[in-house]
Amino acid sequence: MRGVGIGVPVRLLALFLAILISVGHWSAPGSALALAQEARTALVIGNGDYSFAPLANPTNDAGDVAEALRKAGFEVTLLKDADIGETRTALRTFGQVLKEKGGVGLFFFAGHGVQVKGENYLLPVGDGIGDVDDLDNQTVSAAQIVEEMDAANNALNIVILDACRDNPFTGGTKGLSRIDSSSSLFVSYSTSPGSVALDGTGRNSPYTANLTRALETP
Repeated sequence: MRGVGIGVPVRLLALFLAILISVGHWSAPGSALALAQEARTALVIGNGDYSFAPLANPTNDAGDVAEALRKAGFEVTLLKDADIGETRTALRTFGQVLKEKGGVGLFFFAGHGVQVKGENYLLPVGDGIGDVDDLDNQTVSAAQIVEEMDAANNALNIVILDACRDNPFTGGTKGLSRIDSSSSLFVSYSTSPGSVALDGTGRNSPYTANLTRALETP
C-alpha cells in the first residue's frame, strides 16, 4: 500500500519547489532563492509491474511528476518499470550530470520500498529478489541515492519517496525509516516514517496527486 498523512509534507515540498520555480534574477547571490537560476536535474522512477505485488499507479505517478518537473525547467530522466541494471545505470549517470552541471538535483521514486534493520531499499522490477538476503545486491538503497547525490557537491538535493508500503519480506519493518535532511538535502515521504501509505484508487497515489496539483498551481 502507499500515502496517508499527505497534507503538511506535500504542502511544504510544493512550496519549496515553487520558490525554486518562480523566483528570478533578483535573488541574492548565494541565497536559497538564487537556486532558481541554477541547473535543475531530475531522475524520476515509477515501478508497478512487480511479480509479487503489482501496483497500478507508480508509472502514472512518475510520468505525471516528470511532466510537471519539465514544465518547471528540470532536465528529467524518466524510468518506468525499471530493473536493477537500468536503475543503477540511471543513478550513476544522474550523479555524473549533477557533478558536471551542479545546481539542484531531484530524485523521485514511486513503487515498493521496504525497511530492513533501519535501511530503506527501493525495489526494482524483476525476479531477483526472493527474501531480505537479496536486498543488498538486487535493490538500490536510499543511502546509495543520497551518497550519489551528495558526492556531486552541488547546491541542493531533493529526495521524494512515494514508496511507504507494507514490507513483503519476513524480518522487515513496516514503512520506511527516517532520512535526516540538512542544509543541502531535502527529503520528503508520502507518509510519516514507519507508516505505510495507500496506492490510491484513481490515476495517481494521493501524495503524487496533491504534489502535481500544487506544482501546477500558479
